[in-house]
Amino acid sequence: MKKKLQTNKQHNIMKKVTFLLAALLVFGVANIAKAAKPEGDKKSAAHGLNINIPTHAMIALAGPSSTDIDFEAEAAEVAGDKVTFAQTNETALWLNYSSIVRSGKSNSISAEISDVPDGLSIKVAVSSAAASGKKGETGEGSTKELTTGGVEVVDGIGTCYTGSGENKGHSLVYTVSAKDESYEDLVADNHNLTVTYTITEN
Repeated sequence: MKKKLQTNKQHNIMKKVTFLLAALLVFGVANIAKAAKPEGDKKSAAHGLNINIPTHAMIALAGPSSTDIDFEAEAAEVAGDKVTFAQTNETALWLNYSSIVRSGKSNSISAEISDVPDGLSIKVAVSSAAASGKKGETGEGSTKELTTGGVEVVDGIGTCYTGSGENKGHSLVYTVSAKDESYEDLVADNHNLTVTYTITEN
């Protein structure tokens, strides 16, 4: 009888040990499964992507190999008429630009001449709209008399590009004329002038 009680006791102990081992095994497997999966069992992941777009403005003149434009005074055909000026080469110039502006801002282009000879008026006609191939918000050109202090010739430029090269952007057409009010200041001479275009943020 005593032997039978001992056997039952041993059997109960074995059952407890087996149950404890089974519990430990289940707990261990659960922890391994938990460690193997991201928290919350996520099925997607994400990271940041930072893109910086700075303001940008570039300008260039496009034309034949020589971008100089030549004018020559032509003697009056009839005595009593004033001298006139004509372009003597067929150079055609185009104003190309690229622009990225901040919200609520725009760029403009000014033209400045290095000198204006006495008795002369020098004007540039910048075509109102940019030629085909432009993208974005290109500016509006105008006709202005050039000064040494500079004048705005294109305004309202947003984020855009005109395309590069001839027949892209705004065409530039110059005219030179003698001023009636200061005709007496004209002097026979060669004048080598420079016109500079600058793009700036408004």
